Amino acid sequence: MLTFEKKIDKIAFVDKSAVYKQSSLQKMFSMVFKNKDLSFFDYGLLNWEMLSDEQKMLYSYLRFISGVITYKELGERFGFHQRKIAYLMKINPFVYVVPCHRVIAKNSIGGYQFSIELKKELLDFEKNI
Repeated sequence: MLTFEKKIDKIAFVDKSAVYKQSSLQKMFSMVFKNKDLSFFDYGLLNWEMLSDEQKMLYSYLRFISGVITYKELGERFGFHQRKIAYLMKINPFVYVVPCHRVIAKNSIGGYQFSIELKKELLDFEKNI
């Protein structure tokens, strides 16, 4: 099972244009990983202005899925080619809180910007909640 407290030991903020806004986000992530629960996460802490309209639309949708979905299904839903969906998952700056790891290929687990092993661990972690 994945233990997030041991994997993430520091969140640093460089400037106001960073992906995450600074206000209490580190505390929020600590609670998310400790409680294994995203239902109370404040998505207003994320810097949505830096995203394209396509990213905003897709990532907003992903926030509310509870299981897995395929690249093809997302592509059909939003009118994008599944390769574009894969690209938008790859550049997702809000990893885990916008769960791109829940997007899988039709016949396999698909890719993940960090590693396939981590993707498997995240999916197993969520199954066991």
